[in-house]
Amino acid sequence: MNNKEKTNKGKELNSDLKFGLKSFITICSILFGIMIFVGILTYVVPAGQYLVDKQTGKVIPNSFSFIESTTTLPVWRWLTAPIEALLFGEGNFNIVQIIAVLLVLGGTFKVLDKAGLLVAIVHIVVDKFYEKRYLLIWIITLVMMLLASCFGLQEELLILFPIFLAMSKAMGWSKEQAVSLILITTGVGFTTAMFNPFTVGVASDLAEISVLDGLWFRLLMFVVLYFFTCIYLTHMAKKDEKRNVKIENDQQFTHLTQEEKQEYSNKAKMACALFLGALLVIVISSAIPFLADLGLGMVFMALAFLVGTFVIGKKSLGSIKQTLKAFLTGAKDLSPSIVIILLAFSVKYIAERGNILHTTFYYCYNFMSGQSPYLSVVVLYLIILIFEFFIPGSLAKALLLIPLLTLSPLPGISANIIILAFLFGDGYTNVLYPTCGTLVVGLSLSNVSFVSWLKRTGLFQILLFIISVAFLMFAVYIGL
Repeated sequence: MNNKEKTNKGKELNSDLKFGLKSFITICSILFGIMIFVGILTYVVPAGQYLVDKQTGKVIPNSFSFIESTTTLPVWRWLTAPIEALLFGEGNFNIVQIIAVLLVLGGTFKVLDKAGLLVAIVHIVVDKFYEKRYLLIWIITLVMMLLASCFGLQEELLILFPIFLAMSKAMGWSKEQAVSLILITTGVGFTTAMFNPFTVGVASDLAEISVLDGLWFRLLMFVVLYFFTCIYLTHMAKKDEKRNVKIENDQQFTHLTQEEKQEYSNKAKMACALFLGALLVIVISSAIPFLADLGLGMVFMALAFLVGTFVIGKKSLGSIKQTLKAFLTGAKDLSPSIVIILLAFSVKYIAERGNILHTTFYYCYNFMSGQSPYLSVVVLYLIILIFEFFIPGSLAKALLLIPLLTLSPLPGISANIIILAFLFGDGYTNVLYPTCGTLVVGLSLSNVSFVSWLKRTGLFQILLFIISVAFLMFAVYIGL
């Protein structure tokens, strides 16, 4: 095979990070509609607040009171809410981090694509696993679930989108399958968090119990949902193959010559070194308490990618100038992500300015009081699902809900069960709600519409909800 044929072969696997216009417009329209809906709620739901301990940031139970809201946004400020959330909203630094990381990832993958490293990875993977592609699904699912369950990684794993998209194309799978290999697996990983510092870690600390409490039960959930997720993803992959009539010509992606294997192997090693280096930075920054407290994990990851990208670019493309040109092009391709992220975070900003979040919890909690534990735990789960819609971030949601629920306990509902419900709500909605930045950005990057995603994952979402409720019921039954 001559160099020209190799180049053409590589182009067929090109998978730049770009936003599909139709998907982008759909997602923005949905988020804009949610903004308007929440804005209307601020004029319907009475404003109310719990007092907050200024030293710990925890909400104080039994301190709720209705207030005359003076901060409800006028209608015209609903439109400026995305900018206001960025400039003045709580957690605005997190918005900046997410945007910066996405732009860096766009630049990184453009450089890697120009250097032929992405193509190399895909060819090596397809050549090795083409005949065992369903086994590959089980391996990917395990790795992704562990990264989410133990280290709380999800947004950071957007780095894998181009590789998974190209790999899925080569295997004969759809774009939805590629997205699922990241979003579904990490979402379930969050749901079955064992040591995730951002969910079970924070929640356990606020509830004043050990993160090891109830670990055996979360491990059981991990195993059950791992098999459930793998079976679902394998089933969908087979449906894709039948729909596509045939898998891509295996002669095009497999049976590489020794010369090709060596060439692709050398390039793949460079790319893997970059990914592993960035992953190591993420793990260290989340595992060491001092670094985790700084909340700069995504910044560290972006810096690791930035340095590694320019080292690889200089070596592969020949100059810093060419590397910078490719990097800026890739970052520009991801610039629409800024709009999506700002729209998603503006929903929380409007709800907070209208002081309706605490009132919503107050009403729901009063409804739970006096009910049986089994009904209470279901209502508790639904409450967390409601709050997840407005507050996608785990920390902000935990600071509001966990003290209220653990310090004003419900009969038959232990702190461990409350944390389980929190984990289920936080993870389940990562693959369901359009206010989840990772979901909407991931769908837009792969040009998958939100409606198509719901059709693809609808049954999975329903079954995941049923399994979650069953586990909560079982936890109440055994008195976890």
